[in-house]
Amino acid sequence: MLALAWYIGFAAVFTVFPFLFHRRLATKTVPWATAALAAPLHFLLVYDVMRTAYPNGMVGLIPAAFSVASLLGLIVLLKRTPAESPARNAQLALFGGAALFFITLIFPIQFDRQWITLGWALEGVALCWLFHRVPHHGLRLVGTALLVVAFVRLALNPAVFSYHARSVTPIFNWYLYTYGIVAVCLFAAARLLAPPRNLILGRNIRPLLYTLGTILAFLLLNIEIADYFSRSGMATLTFQFSGNFARDMSYSIAWAMFALVLLIIGIRRTARPVRYASLGLLGVTILKLFLHDLSQLDQLYRIAAFVVVAIIAILASFLYQRFLGLSAKPTQ
Repeated sequence: MLALAWYIGFAAVFTVFPFLFHRRLATKTVPWATAALAAPLHFLLVYDVMRTAYPNGMVGLIPAAFSVASLLGLIVLLKRTPAESPARNAQLALFGGAALFFITLIFPIQFDRQWITLGWALEGVALCWLFHRVPHHGLRLVGTALLVVAFVRLALNPAVFSYHARSVTPIFNWYLYTYGIVAVCLFAAARLLAPPRNLILGRNIRPLLYTLGTILAFLLLNIEIADYFSRSGMATLTFQFSGNFARDMSYSIAWAMFALVLLIIGIRRTARPVRYASLGLLGVTILKLFLHDLSQLDQLYRIAAFVVVAIIAILASFLYQRFLGLSAKPTQ
C-alpha cells in the first residue's frame, strides 16, 4: 500500500498541477504534456504492484481506471480552454491520446499474446479517428506507426502461429479475428486519412495502409486454407503446397478469386496499382496451375482447377475490356 500510494501520488501531482494554474498555463504546451504523460509513465509501476501484491483475474480494470482520469482531464480542457488558444489542439491531443491508450490497453492487459497486437491496431485507428476531431499531426504519425508495428508483428513474426494450439473449429478461429481485425483497422485508418489528411512527412500514407491491409487479408486466406487441411493431431499450423489434391486446388482457386476481387476494386476505384497487382496474382496462379498443379493433382481435381481458374480469368478479361477498354477509346 505504501508503494502504491507513492506511485499514484506522484502521478496525481504531475497530472493535477497545470489544472490548478490553468489561467497562467493555458497557452503553454510542456506542462500539459507532462500532465498527460504522467499517468502512462507511472502506469507500469502501479500495474506491477497490483499484479504482484493483489493478483486477480481482473487486471484490465487498472488501465480502465487510468482512462477515467485522462477522460476527466480531456473534459475539463474542452470546457475551460478557449477555442482560439494556440495550444488547445496539442492539449486535447495529449489527453485524448492518453485516454485512448488506456482504453485500448485493457485488451492486452486483460488477455495476452495476439491481444497485444490487437491493442496496438485498435489504438492506431483510434488515434487516426481522434485526428479528425483534434488536427494534431502527432496523432496521425503515432497512429500510423502503431498500425505498421501491428502488421509487422503478424506478417513477419513466425512465433505468431505458436500463440495458441490449433483450434478444433476450422475457419472461425483466432486466426480469423486476429488477422481480420488488424486488416480492418488498416483499411479504416486509410479511409480516415482521406485527403487532405493523407500526408505524413510529406508523403501520401494511404497506399501503404491499403497495401498492408491487403497483404494481411491475403495471408489470412492462405492461413485459413492451411489450417483447414492440417491434420487434426498437429498442434501448430504448417504450410504445405503438395501432397494434398484438394488443398492444392483450394490454393489455386482462392488466389484466382482474390485476384478477381482486387481487379473489381481497382476498376471501381480507378486504381492502376491495384489492377496491376490483381493481374500479377492471377498470372502467378496460372503459372502455379501449369507448373505445379498439373503434376500433383489427380485427373478430376486437375479438370476442376482448370475450369474454375479459366472462368475467373475469362471474367477478369471481360471486366478489363468492358470497363477499361471503353475508357481508353477516343471520344467522337
